[in-house]
Amino acid sequence: MTRLLAFVFLIVLQSCKTEKRKLGIRQKPSNRQYYTNGNIKSIGSVSENGQPIGNWSYYDSTGVLTRKAEFVNICGETLINQDWYFDHKGDTLKNKGSHFSIFFSKDTIFLNEPIQAKVDLFEPLFKKKRSEIMVLLPNDYKKNFNQDFSNLKEIQLDTTYNLNLEEEMRKALFINSDFGKTAIFGRYFGSAGKQKFRGIIVEYFYQDSIISDSIKLNYFETKKYFEKEIYVLDSLKPAS
Repeated sequence: MTRLLAFVFLIVLQSCKTEKRKLGIRQKPSNRQYYTNGNIKSIGSVSENGQPIGNWSYYDSTGVLTRKAEFVNICGETLINQDWYFDHKGDTLKNKGSHFSIFFSKDTIFLNEPIQAKVDLFEPLFKKKRSEIMVLLPNDYKKNFNQDFSNLKEIQLDTTYNLNLEEEMRKALFINSDFGKTAIFGRYFGSAGKQKFRGIIVEYFYQDSIISDSIKLNYFETKKYFEKEIYVLDSLKPAS
């Protein structure tokens, strides 16, 4: 059954587009900063308290785009969720920044149907470590993370591990990937209508350190956040 579900999901996935969505928060109009020669230095939106939010673009003094960054508000703190660096041709530079891509199977589902997704961490934050990922979602179908994830400690979590650890799923899929940085996950919703599919992508690694002739296992992690608006139909998916 797992092999069949994975295969069906893969077929649907191939027709999907990559989603790059910023977490919702009230924003003011674009804020611009300039070089002394009049060229734009940076442009993006700010929150009501003046902090950068959403997608920002940065340019060199000649007007060439050098970097993009996505800012999010998490528990009242502004964080860089993702960022990309570019060469003079506009190509994304490898081994710089940290970003991911998410593919969603669809954006409209039945009440008895899960929303499914695949995430790839293309550029890790821990570049010199053999890091992997896992995805955290609410375990209860009737609950969700707050917009700023401020209720994280109050939510019972469901953890989906990467394809290195999800061996059965990996064997069922016919894809080439850095399996440690790829995860397939999903969830149901307990009510119909517009819903926000929110989750956390955790990049982590373990490192052995020797202290007083004993080995201590150290755990390090960083979090990235995503949000996807979907619509849940007030009906059940017909049996096939």
